[in-house]
Amino acid sequence: MRTPLVPFAIALALPAVLAVAQPPLPRVALCAAASSSITACQWTTVQSALVATNRFAAVDIIDVTAAGGGTPALATLLQYDALMCWTNTTPANNVTWGNVLADYVDAGGGVVVTVFANSSLTAGRNIDGRWQMGYEVILDRTGSTSSAGGSLGTVAVPTHPVMAGVVLFAAGSLGSRPVGTALEVGSTLIASWNTGHVLVAEGANPRRVDLGFYPPTATCTQSGWVFGGDLLMANALVHVANGGRFVPYGAGCAGSNGVPTLAPAPGSRPAIGTSFVLELGNLPVGVGLVGTGLSDSMSGPWTLPLDLTMFGLTGCMLYADPLVTVFVVGAGTTATSTLAIPNDPTLQGLRLFTQGFSLDPPANAAGLTVSNAGRLQIGV
Repeated sequence: MRTPLVPFAIALALPAVLAVAQPPLPRVALCAAASSSITACQWTTVQSALVATNRFAAVDIIDVTAAGGGTPALATLLQYDALMCWTNTTPANNVTWGNVLADYVDAGGGVVVTVFANSSLTAGRNIDGRWQMGYEVILDRTGSTSSAGGSLGTVAVPTHPVMAGVVLFAAGSLGSRPVGTALEVGSTLIASWNTGHVLVAEGANPRRVDLGFYPPTATCTQSGWVFGGDLLMANALVHVANGGRFVPYGAGCAGSNGVPTLAPAPGSRPAIGTSFVLELGNLPVGVGLVGTGLSDSMSGPWTLPLDLTMFGLTGCMLYADPLVTVFVVGAGTTATSTLAIPNDPTLQGLRLFTQGFSLDPPANAAGLTVSNAGRLQIGV
């Protein structure tokens, strides 16, 4: 029977580990200024429509209005694989909202933006700040229009994943859509309304998609949709939820040089066909271990998180199963661990869990302390 520390001797190859891993359903959030009440149909009909597709592990609500708590922290957004953002009221601060959404995309998150956030002329109801610096798809603040009989028109890219299974789309008697058809440089028109307005477009970054319709159903408001909106929204969210990212969790324990830290090297993400670099910091002698496995709930016979005091690591917790462990030596107080990710698209969406261990003889009986843990999602 192995202990959580025995895997330090295991030298399994990454492909062998990944071969038994299964990609989970994505967790998504409705990050919007839809209404002043999260029980209003502007929220609930969208949430219910997406839940009914059975394609998501969670469909949560993040209300960015002042009453709803304002702009969320990046750490909050990183708990989700994709976000869908729109406005029907005014966010607490559209500049800080835009800044954190840009940070989220940079970190590998996917964002779908819909009416009216990509069309409203009302001051403060677009996504502003750093979002305006190349993160848009439909260039915003062109106004919206509506007409009866709005439906699916020309599909410019029928093989695009957002259009999978979409044969019909029908709007309510108003069917709101953006007036402007101009797209950000590098963006691609995927499908249009029968009126020629933009229905679906993808950015130069494939983790960015805009939908040119209002997300609630027509039972809530005739500005919304009658048929096909649920499939378009679900397809778009699943499509953009494919970014490689690292999400920290758990807390390390202090050693003789403070608490060890585990984080990606600047600009590094766990993307298919690349080498993902992790930095293990605050090492007192520049030596450590980085363990990576398939679980954040079990390590051999033990449930995680596991108190490692019984192994001599007083006050330290194990958060990630260290199935494959590598020895790292660095210069000064930082060492790096490189994870070579095969160029295999079937790995997309797979999750691994990792945690660092610092060699620190004076710290405790085991001579080791631990860092925070991290969840890796392999993507593009």
